[in-house]
Amino acid sequence: MSSSASINSTLDQIITINSATAINEKLTASTFPQWRAQFEALLIGHDLMNFVTGDLQCPVIDTENSVVSKAANSRWIRQDKLILHALLASTSTTITPLLASCKTSYEAWNKLTRLYAGKSRTRAMQLKEDLTLNHRGSRTVTEFLQAIKLTADELARIDHPVTNDDLTLYVLNGLGPDYREIVAPIRAKEHPIRFEELHDLLIGHESYLCRLEQQTMQPLVPTTNFTQRRHFPAGNNGQRFYSKSHDSTKQNTYNLGFRKYKPKYQLCDQLSHTTKTCSKNNSYDFSANCAASSKSKDSKWLVDSAASHNMTTNLLNLSIHLNMMV
Repeated sequence: MSSSASINSTLDQIITINSATAINEKLTASTFPQWRAQFEALLIGHDLMNFVTGDLQCPVIDTENSVVSKAANSRWIRQDKLILHALLASTSTTITPLLASCKTSYEAWNKLTRLYAGKSRTRAMQLKEDLTLNHRGSRTVTEFLQAIKLTADELARIDHPVTNDDLTLYVLNGLGPDYREIVAPIRAKEHPIRFEELHDLLIGHESYLCRLEQQTMQPLVPTTNFTQRRHFPAGNNGQRFYSKSHDSTKQNTYNLGFRKYKPKYQLCDQLSHTTKTCSKNNSYDFSANCAASSKSKDSKWLVDSAASHNMTTNLLNLSIHLNMMV
């Protein structure tokens, strides 16, 4: 009597299932886990799961109460055929012929389970291997974590869920040597770390590494020292030439307001500069010396500007050229 009441409550209204809108992808040989998850949720939501599991059998026509039993039998058959139609419509063209001989939704459901559920173990082993061999490479942390999470979710759909510890281990092993500073503290945690927390930690460390890289890429700015040859009269010894240097990146501040005073730095024994501006005191400054002059009777010309490089329009002005000619 209770079984008849259950049948009547289930079949009070015939439910039509539109698999085209309820299932987002058709069943193929490689999509059985996600397809089954969607179809099971749909059947449970409509309270029709008992049809495909075989728990709700077709009611037998009772000769003593033929009118009621015939109505219950007819409703069951109609509802089961609608479920079978939804199963056929949600499969691909290569799988639908395999279900052509099935008369009930229970037969179709069991055949699909036997054909494809047995491959779940092989699929699980393949997905776990993908997790082991998955490395970040040139991808960002977000892209790498997304790929790991998609694989772990697919394992969960085929009844092989990945624990938080295993998921963390897969992620840490695939990060690479750039993240070794943060891998050690995460491994040392006594309690399992959630995937969301791991995601936030790695994103923050990636931003830190990007800032360090930008700081180390600051360009080196060289300086150029220009020297002009000028002629000034001297005492009884005739004429004397000397070079005057102008630094293009520094201002000669000590000449402002004190033009008559020319300090002499004792280290290099040169006039008109101080310790801060002496090139011998700072070996890391790059400078170039350019010498240019008009024709003069006195061919002797000495350059002592303390520059690291020298430029001239006449090689005879440089002692290195005279040495090479000798």
